[in-house]
Amino acid sequence: MMSNNEQITSIPLSKAEIDRRYRVLTVDAKGAVRQRMLDMGLVPGISLAVVRFAPLGDPIEIRIHRFLMSLRKEEAKDVIVTDIGPIPHHGQNNRRGRGLGWGRMRHIHGK
Repeated sequence: MMSNNEQITSIPLSKAEIDRRYRVLTVDAKGAVRQRMLDMGLVPGISLAVVRFAPLGDPIEIRIHRFLMSLRKEEAKDVIVTDIGPIPHHGQNNRRGRGLGWGRMRHIHGK
């Protein structure tokens, strides 16, 4: 929880950095663009990750849960976000392993 003297630093999504997670504070777009963003899950309170920028910086690709979405910089400037930290990268030691999905179970049990 934040203390009274801490403030949330907000930036437009167009100024966000790659490999960082952000929480959406507001969506200030208007009309059909705003509705499209909201319909696709870009709503206040949701966390997202900036995946990459196109070679010339436009569009921006973001990830919301497991969904990838591209926004033009002109659209992204209307989405106000706050930084909530780096994207956690799972190293070699943090891998879960292959598990026993249907293919592995069939191989092990001979069915």
